[in-house]
Amino acid sequence: MPFMDLIKKAIFEEEPQAVQPQAKPAQGRPAPMPSSDPAPAYVPMGTRDNQFYTRLAKQTDLSAVPELAKIEAFAAPLTSVIPDKSMRYKAALATAQAQGGLTKDAILKGFDSLLNVLNSSASSFTKQSDEVGKSEVDGRMGQISDINATIQQKQKEIADLQQQAKSMQSQAELSRSKLQDAKANFAAALDRRRAEIQQQRKEFENILG
Repeated sequence: MPFMDLIKKAIFEEEPQAVQPQAKPAQGRPAPMPSSDPAPAYVPMGTRDNQFYTRLAKQTDLSAVPELAKIEAFAAPLTSVIPDKSMRYKAALATAQAQGGLTKDAILKGFDSLLNVLNSSASSFTKQSDEVGKSEVDGRMGQISDINATIQQKQKEIADLQQQAKSMQSQAELSRSKLQDAKANFAAALDRRRAEIQQQRKEFENILG
């Protein structure tokens, strides 16, 4: 259950930058020299369109579990005939049980299997985000340490090396912020999907008696 593509996208995807109008210099004064480009400001992504939730929802779609897909298949044609959801699914279960041997326990175990998939996805995300953290955060911090050591050894190059260190520090902090946000977004998506599945499980448990 790979999340590496979404994690790297969360870190490396550039945020759109608004173009800032340049003020005209006063007459008789030379225009100021432009400063070096800083790292782009990072705005955390909200959870409404959370791509992690989309991935988790796809991995835990009810149609992926045969028992849940079967009860849905029997219930769907009854929507217009039996508007009441509880009655409709009880009727669907009775038909599915008679024709295919489907049971209430099998349906509830289907929801349990989806929760297990979520737990597996959480473990995969943790492992993959740690790998990205080592390469994109810890790795950059190590490079900064090497640059600072070189600055001490080569005083004549100190100005240039300090600029490199400043730039890489900004990139490292940017990656750290985006990685933390990716973790927060995943946690929100995980909790949301788990709550949805648990609610559905409880609902089916009540419906099916």
